[in-house]
Amino acid sequence: MPAYDEILAFCARELATILDMDAGGITASATFASLGLDSAMAVHLILAAEEKLGVELDPAILDEYPTVERFCAYLAGLS
Repeated sequence: MPAYDEILAFCARELATILDMDAGGITASATFASLGLDSAMAVHLILAAEEKLGVELDPAILDEYPTVERFCAYLAGLS
């Protein structure tokens, strides 16, 4: 399993692509809601994380981990 920093960088890149914004504008403490991530976009992020990490995630996972930091920490802890 990749380390937290690698997962954070991956999530920032994926979010930047999904949201059509610069990855530098995505901070670890940002909530997905404040970034403007809707449910369809969330599905894309979750699918990308599943593919990258080889895990299966609950589609509602972002409700439990509503910030980039908390989601990435959860993913890093799946090892």
